[in-house]
Amino acid sequence: MPSARTEHLTRNIVAVVCFAAAGILTQAQELHRVSVAGEVTTERDQIISSGASVTVERADGVPMAQQPVDSQGRFQIDNLPSGQKPYRLMVKAEGYYPIQQELDLRSAAGTVEIHVVLTSVSKMKQPDESLPALTDLSAPHNARKAFEKGMRALQMHQLPDARRNLSEAVADYPCYARAQTALASVLIAKRDLTAAEGGLRKAIQCDPGFPDGFASLGRLLNSEKKFAESEQVLQQGLRLSPNSWELYDQLAAAHHNLGSYSQAAEEWMHVMALNPQAPTEVHAKLAAAYLQQGNSEKAYTEFRAYLRAEPEGRFAAQAKRLVQYIESSDALHPQWDEPAQRVPQEP
Repeated sequence: MPSARTEHLTRNIVAVVCFAAAGILTQAQELHRVSVAGEVTTERDQIISSGASVTVERADGVPMAQQPVDSQGRFQIDNLPSGQKPYRLMVKAEGYYPIQQELDLRSAAGTVEIHVVLTSVSKMKQPDESLPALTDLSAPHNARKAFEKGMRALQMHQLPDARRNLSEAVADYPCYARAQTALASVLIAKRDLTAAEGGLRKAIQCDPGFPDGFASLGRLLNSEKKFAESEQVLQQGLRLSPNSWELYDQLAAAHHNLGSYSQAAEEWMHVMALNPQAPTEVHAKLAAAYLQQGNSEKAYTEFRAYLRAEPEGRFAAQAKRLVQYIESSDALHPQWDEPAQRVPQEP
């Protein structure tokens, strides 16, 4: 069984929360300045290293600060007064749904660390490029036009227009699964999670052969820590779309958080088998599952694979510490103790 130290270090490797705020250290009774720092990644845990911007504005819409992310997907905004009303934090990136979140710094101190997850906007394909979803064929002309307008608005980061147009699409044709899924992403960005979940459940009810609806619903339920519900939804989706690696990825995250580490490991292996170009973070997640099972050798191999591909990636610091921990233990095969076989401190 893994030690308490190992469990502590691996806890954050399988991240399922869409937006997490941490680092709020102490209560403050008088007005002072606070910094907000964090990183921006995709829903597949890949760093967005360019083209993303982070804006903080007051509740009345007055902008306070704006800056692009750096090459590591990081940002830091300093000197925000903590005693004001909650701010709005907005993150936009080309090709991704924008996100807007309340940022309450009234009881914060020092630096608040946050993690922003953006969901990619699938580019609209011509009919001959891919098989359409079942309800794409049934959607009336007006609904399809409204959907196309909504997708264009999303690409231009016009969130209110996107919401209005996508709402028109599903109002005209409630069983338009692709439009329901796109609208749910907008609702999630606005933190209207109840409405988003309702739309996604409508999507999978109307078009069970559309895996994006299942994947999006599973991701949302995971973010809300409803792991048992997510498991049921994703297993249903896999019965209908057994070759969807994204469904396996979300199911593995649910199983990992439920403590079913063996199942999670098998599912992340399925992810890599189905998609050789899967995000490299899958190696780190698989390593965490192996480590929770007490299989240090396999965990070590997967951590090494992750660090070779992403030496400065999102989980790199944790992976390096865990590699060092495993190397210093007696769990490794003797041949890995050879100096030439060891993972360098800075891969």
